[in-house]
Amino acid sequence: MAMKVLLVDDEEGIRKVLGISLADAGYEVHTAEDGIVASQIVKRLLPDIVLTDIRMPGMNGIDLLKFIKDHFPNIEVIMITGHGDLRLAIDSLKMDAVDFITKPINNDILEIALKRATDRIKTRNKIGQYTRNLEELVRVKTRRLETSEKRYIQLFNESPSFITLQSRDFTIIESNNRFKEQFGDEPGLCCYQVYKKRLAPCPGCPVEKTFVDKKSHTAEMDVQLKDGSIRNFLIQTAAVTGPNGEVEHVMEMSTDVTMIHELQDHLAALGLHISSISHGIKGVLTGLDGGDYLISKGIEKQDASLVADGWEIVKEKIALIRRMVLDILFHSKDRTLDICPVDIFDFIQELATTLDQKLKKTGIVLILNTPPPGTEISTSILIDKHVLLPAFLAILENAIDACVAVKNVKKHLEIKIDVILPGNIASNNNTNSWILFKIRDNGKGLARTFQKEVFSLFYSDKGNKGTGLGLFIAQRAVKQHKGVINVDSVPGEYTEFTISLPV
Repeated sequence: MAMKVLLVDDEEGIRKVLGISLADAGYEVHTAEDGIVASQIVKRLLPDIVLTDIRMPGMNGIDLLKFIKDHFPNIEVIMITGHGDLRLAIDSLKMDAVDFITKPINNDILEIALKRATDRIKTRNKIGQYTRNLEELVRVKTRRLETSEKRYIQLFNESPSFITLQSRDFTIIESNNRFKEQFGDEPGLCCYQVYKKRLAPCPGCPVEKTFVDKKSHTAEMDVQLKDGSIRNFLIQTAAVTGPNGEVEHVMEMSTDVTMIHELQDHLAALGLHISSISHGIKGVLTGLDGGDYLISKGIEKQDASLVADGWEIVKEKIALIRRMVLDILFHSKDRTLDICPVDIFDFIQELATTLDQKLKKTGIVLILNTPPPGTEISTSILIDKHVLLPAFLAILENAIDACVAVKNVKKHLEIKIDVILPGNIASNNNTNSWILFKIRDNGKGLARTFQKEVFSLFYSDKGNKGTGLGLFIAQRAVKQHKGVINVDSVPGEYTEFTISLPV
């Protein structure tokens, strides 16, 4: 039987085109023009998958997702988002959306999202079937304990899940070997004491619900193992009835799904990562085409100035590719710091030399404000230069771009070094001295609402010209060095980044 898909979008064209594509893929397709209509169809149709736009009048996609998960948690939801709604898309994953795809919709990406949803449905069905089979075995054991005890105990103890049998007051009266290994075997404890270290039952307890209505219930929650680690469990219950049909005990089967969520988070982050840097790559390729054109024309016309201009463009794009690759490498994997003494003033001079050509080209004046001779300061600091140098360059290049964006103003960029004695940084309660690097520009500045987002992954106010990785990587590098990075800005006046590193 074909899976039922409800497609929700306020644009009729998208519903028609996407509906045809889904039907061709073998799905039974239903459509709705907004969230309110969709919520009514969901109650009547009970589709397997809902594919919904985030931005809609009336009830938007996020509200529809909440409604579905509150009332029909087994329905899988895939969000459709525009490029500007990525933050809402990430929030939807936290609300248990299975995936999200961006407009314009790529058929291959849509197919992957649908496969992820169908795989989750099939897995849940298999778990349900396994639970029903196990429930049947428990009923057989209750009726014919003498003949099936050995088989039941073996199945009970060798199950890969955590299984308990609980009484009406939630006392664990029996548990399998897997449960005892991870939670211990102390008699007389209740499930909420073991799982959550609580003094009372958890709100919405599935065991309590099963005692009330005799039905199987599911829940997902974080639990604490006896070693103190936190894991995410998918919990399913089944009623164990006596000869009179009343529920005497409830069997609770818990499956550790932590790795599944971690994989989903990783795949979601990877999708965002690829989506973001693809815009930067397109810009680089366009620039390389332009440089190639100028060089070819210069050779054809024997015009050295055209060749030089084209080569400058190519060099600039090569440098951008190098920086993007380093950003991707730093983001995709953790690396151990190679700490060694580095002279502070040599470090600053290397930054200045690296940026010299770009500063001359843009006409920005670099001001180095360093401690005067005789200041009591160690000239070296213990850092991994290969990690911090790209971090500082990312901040400085952002400052240069901010200055370039302002017209008819004498632009300058200042690097200032301050010495802070122990105890003078309130956020760091230790006895270290600190070196403060302040990078200040008189560019366009940042709005207050954006200052909190400036270090977020993929945040950029440069449109397609920025990858949104530079300042995220910079903050990560500073934190690796046990330092602190802050930003202060007044729109239209200045932006100042302060990097505090312990000596």
